[in-house]
Amino acid sequence: MLARTFEAAGMSTVLVTMMPYWAEKLGVPRTVGVEFPYGHPLGQAGDRQTQMGIVRAALVMVAEAKGPGEIREVDLVWPHELSEAKRDWQPPEPSPIIKMMLEQRRAAREAAERGGASP
Repeated sequence: MLARTFEAAGMSTVLVTMMPYWAEKLGVPRTVGVEFPYGHPLGQAGDRQTQMGIVRAALVMVAEAKGPGEIREVDLVWPHELSEAKRDWQPPEPSPIIKMMLEQRRAAREAAERGGASP
C-alpha cells in the first residue's frame, strides 16, 4: 500500500474509506470510516460542509491517534433523498457480507462508547 511507503518515509497517513473492516485487516495505520456510497468517501460533490468535516476528522485522527491501526467512524448520514450518487452497479441494499461488516463496526463503536471492549 502507498500509505505504508509514506509512513516508512516519516509521513503520517489516514485512509478515508467506506470499508474500515478491510483497512483493519490490511493494517492501515489510521482509518476514518464513512458510511457513504462507493466512490464518495468525502460526500457529495459540492457539499463543502461534509467534505471539510471528513477532512477535519482525518486531521484530528493524525493528531490524536494513540497507536497504529486506530479506526474512527465519522457519524454522518448520506442524504438518502438525494440518490444521484447511486448508480446501476450499486445494489439498493448492502450485500450480506457488507451488512455484516457494518453491523460489526457499529457494535464495536457502541462498545467503545460504553467503555467496553470491541466484539
